Amino acid sequence: MAKIVKLTSDEIKEMRSSGEIMTDKERILNFSEEDVERMAKDDPDNFLKTDEDWVQAIIHRPGIRGSQKAPTKKSIAIRLSQDVVENFKSTGAGWQSRIDDALRNYLKEHPLKHA
Repeated sequence: MAKIVKLTSDEIKEMRSSGEIMTDKERILNFSEEDVERMAKDDPDNFLKTDEDWVQAIIHRPGIRGSQKAPTKKSIAIRLSQDVVENFKSTGAGWQSRIDDALRNYLKEHPLKHA
């Protein structure tokens, strides 16, 4: 097996700019499928070692949410003042949840009288 070496990002950039190959390409190209399978099964960090493991695996794709286990919020359309929306949006991701929190806090401090 090859020796593992730690490099800084600056060292890596320098190696790339000077054209140094950072992978033992010849060795990798000569791996058989059996070699790759054996190395994967021997890897202590690999927890998907068998076909059964892969069948049970849940693949998460960035930016795609899975279904909610127990829906906790209701989707509605609401009209808010533009400055309110812009202020919450300017705080970044999660701005809608922050509006929900603000309304929840308001209701705690100002209980509504039900008819």
